[in-house]
Amino acid sequence: MFDPKKIVILLLVTLVVSLPFIFREKANTVVPVGDAETLTIMTPHNETLRREYAIGFKKWYRAKTGKEVNIDWRYQGGGRDAARYIETMYANNFRLHWVSELHRTWDSSVIAAFASRSEKKLQSLEQRLEVEVTREFFKSNVGCGIDILFGGGVYEFEAQASKGNLVPSGLLVEHPEMFSEDTIPEFLSGNRLWDERGRWFGGSLTGFGIIYNSEAILAEGIPFFPKTWMDIGRPEFFRKVAIVDPTRSSSTQKALVMLIQQQMQICYDDLKHKLNVDKLSKEDEEKIIAEGWINGLRLIQKIVANGRYFTESTTRPVIDVSAGNCLVGITVDFYGFAESKHLEERSGSNRFKFVMPYGGGAPSPDPIGIFRGAEHPELAKDFIEFVLSLDGQKLLDFNLRTPGGPTKATMRRTPILKTIYEAQYNQYRCSPDINPYKFASLFVSHEEWTNKLSNIMGPLVKLAFIDTHDELSDAMRSIIRARKNGRMEDAEKAYQLLSTIDDLRCDNIYSNIVPVFDSKSILKIANLQNKMTKKFRKQYLKAKKIADGRP
Repeated sequence: MFDPKKIVILLLVTLVVSLPFIFREKANTVVPVGDAETLTIMTPHNETLRREYAIGFKKWYRAKTGKEVNIDWRYQGGGRDAARYIETMYANNFRLHWVSELHRTWDSSVIAAFASRSEKKLQSLEQRLEVEVTREFFKSNVGCGIDILFGGGVYEFEAQASKGNLVPSGLLVEHPEMFSEDTIPEFLSGNRLWDERGRWFGGSLTGFGIIYNSEAILAEGIPFFPKTWMDIGRPEFFRKVAIVDPTRSSSTQKALVMLIQQQMQICYDDLKHKLNVDKLSKEDEEKIIAEGWINGLRLIQKIVANGRYFTESTTRPVIDVSAGNCLVGITVDFYGFAESKHLEERSGSNRFKFVMPYGGGAPSPDPIGIFRGAEHPELAKDFIEFVLSLDGQKLLDFNLRTPGGPTKATMRRTPILKTIYEAQYNQYRCSPDINPYKFASLFVSHEEWTNKLSNIMGPLVKLAFIDTHDELSDAMRSIIRARKNGRMEDAEKAYQLLSTIDDLRCDNIYSNIVPVFDSKSILKIANLQNKMTKKFRKQYLKAKKIADGRP
């Protein structure tokens, strides 16, 4: 006998389960065309960007050639994860080339030689295995099964180019008008926007800055909003800052490099004013680089001490700051702008803010490039041309359903093409008040100041500050408490010990740390990290005792 109640319950359950399928957005699915070429693109970009560029490129390519095209998007996580995947694929395919075509033996020495390949070794006259392997790879057409790398940090793209994984697309020679001071200049605020040999081009600009929740900050009784890197190191934000681990995020690492460069620039300007000169000597410049580096690391130490957590997810700080779980965070501009816009549209709230630290950063290119051995190099070149064209750039910052704008969602990203910032397009743009070329003079990047230190900075910050966060944070809490209680002598003595980071000075890094990391020895690197982490942990425990007034 049928039970009417059970039947009703069963129907309701079926309806609930079916709703997502009934109302799903069919336009999100791009149906591949059977006889069309398929372009394979690896990207860390989100679904919104992938969808809009797939729709836009298909339309652009059809108008240009009369042909259809399919896009196979590959997602491997962040830039570091993608780099590991790419390297594995190249190693596997070069092994086939080495064994099957060259009839050579593949062993551990060849594996090590391939892993250490770099463009610099092409200039070597030595008859070493790693030089031979490098030359063979650079003259080969070995691929990785992917046509294009689209998005990520400049560091990753320069590393891929140095290894020979990225090759010139030909656009720089065929379309020089695309790369001029009036379209896409070579430099912006000291940052290179495209590779001088055309192995990668900035497809958009990415800024790094501060997000904060104004309502939550006021509720905490904090009388100011953060505007500079120095602000988020202040004690008012103790254990209230959301941070992405810089060893897992190239964007966080880039933001910290900007922070350090600002400290170097402050030292440079101060000494220049003191000496009453227009430019420092090379010797004085080296001194200010060393001084600014330490000042920057001390500021990062304060920020890390203020950290609530250190995540691998680049979007988690945005979510937590928006919800008020954290007051402040560090992120890239398009995450900040997008959340600000979406929150306002959803709830009418303008509590979520994104700011570029005043004088503390400049936009960096978000590159695109073609892989060596790409199966469809001409199609890949067409895609890059589209991304850099006016049609492709409109997708980044035009509002929904404006002429040439996106079809499903606004992206609020910063175009790299100067033409977009002309007055005629302001009515269509999401952020008509933002023009990175207009404010370029506020910060000038000096890559030569940090290029030897940038790659090592993430691991150093992790072993000295993040891996010892419990001890560092406890010591800072005691220092803050001592200051509040008027025990200034204990507080200052404790902070002097806590901020003593002689092991991280430039001369020691060059002499004793960089060689270990360059050795690629897992055992040597682990031993160094373990030794330094133990030393800093012990130092922070001692600083806490001093701040607590204990002998």
